[in-house]
Amino acid sequence: MTRIASAFSFAFFLFVIGCSSDNRCEVSGTVTLNGKNMDQGAIMFVSVAEKGGNQVSALINNGNYKIPREGGLQPGKYRVAISSPDGKTPDPVAAPDAPPGPTGNFSSKERVPAKYNTESQIEIEVKQGEPNKFDFPIP
Repeated sequence: MTRIASAFSFAFFLFVIGCSSDNRCEVSGTVTLNGKNMDQGAIMFVSVAEKGGNQVSALINNGNYKIPREGGLQPGKYRVAISSPDGKTPDPVAAPDAPPGPTGNFSSKERVPAKYNTESQIEIEVKQGEPNKFDFPIP
């Protein structure tokens, strides 16, 4: 019984001093669209190591994004997808006899080409102990 108590005490000690398996990394960078800082959007990192695995996203504001260590990425390879809708709802095209009110069309046009979001093949590698800064210029 004392071996079990000793093992538990040692494990608890390691936990208290911070020797945990949490090795998440801060990730940051800039995103430009047509040579200018992207005013708003989102960026998503999806693990390529595990199907349906780790994915983390962040908002892009004035060209910058940052994922703090606390919610960051585990070391490894990730596919990157960037999105930035234009924020404009298309003008409704209603039939002359349609009742007044919204048409239910709330979609916006995506400003980022598909090869940077829905069809993205962009991959990055997050490394422990290094500055994980990734910039994405979108023409």
